Amino acid sequence: MYDLIIIPISLLLLYLGGEGALKGVLVIARKFKLSNILVSAVIIGFGTSLAELTVSVEAVLIGSPDIALGNIIGSNIANILLVTAIAALITPIMLKNLKINRDIFVMIFASLLLLFFKFIDWLNFYSGVIFLLILFSYISYSYFQDQKDNGDKEENLENFSLIKAIIYSVIGLATLILGGWLLVNSSIKIAQSYGISEAVIGLTIVAVGTAIPELTTTIIASIKKHNDLVIGNILGSNIFNILGILGVTLLIENIPVTDEMMKKGIWEMIAATLFFIIILRFAKSISKLIASFMLTSYAIYIMYLF
Repeated sequence: MYDLIIIPISLLLLYLGGEGALKGVLVIARKFKLSNILVSAVIIGFGTSLAELTVSVEAVLIGSPDIALGNIIGSNIANILLVTAIAALITPIMLKNLKINRDIFVMIFASLLLLFFKFIDWLNFYSGVIFLLILFSYISYSYFQDQKDNGDKEENLENFSLIKAIIYSVIGLATLILGGWLLVNSSIKIAQSYGISEAVIGLTIVAVGTAIPELTTTIIASIKKHNDLVIGNILGSNIFNILGILGVTLLIENIPVTDEMMKKGIWEMIAATLFFIIILRFAKSISKLIASFMLTSYAIYIMYLF
């Protein structure tokens, strides 16, 4: 009963946190003349992924590596097929004029690198260091390239001071993390009471739960027609999930990739990532028809897992 009460409270925290974080980072982008893509990919995308980081680290510390890896892989699948789809069903996402080639390349490279390290059975401390070095290089290059391009043109935003914008962003992200943590822990307890395996819990309940911050900020951005924030958030979150979260987690403990995780997670993540890249590169928009297909695919995948 306690866990059932916590769930709606956590959803309210996620909404409030997403609204505050989005408002704050938009002002920060303007103050430093950064593009919305960079800010959404790095600040929002990485910030909303802190929920996954918390859960994955906690999972390996208590001896549940399947939950840790399932959380990362499942969140990437959910970000593409669930979060993006819901946002596009609200308002079709226009893709033209979005400067995302760099982010697309890093996302697929990180996904394939994870697959490669699995095949050579090398998900350990050293691969964690490699992931983090790639992440640092990506952030550094993105920032300097963005400065070179002078960011986006000015927009009419609320007259926030920089300090107020930072406070909004920090409190918003902290609220997102708290809401996600409460939702995940309550969901895990409910699922465990029904005898569901750790791999399936990680790929579904934990993954969707920790993707709620991304879903919240993406829905708000979609309603306000900030297409660059929607796509930047998804790309940044998926990049950070592998390079950042898995990288940090591997510094703490090696993670074995079980056959169940390969059969029910990694290949599906690669397929979803490739599909997403094709849409971003060749479609003019993510229409409601495409979004419906993505959402249906995700529902079929969840049913397959259970």
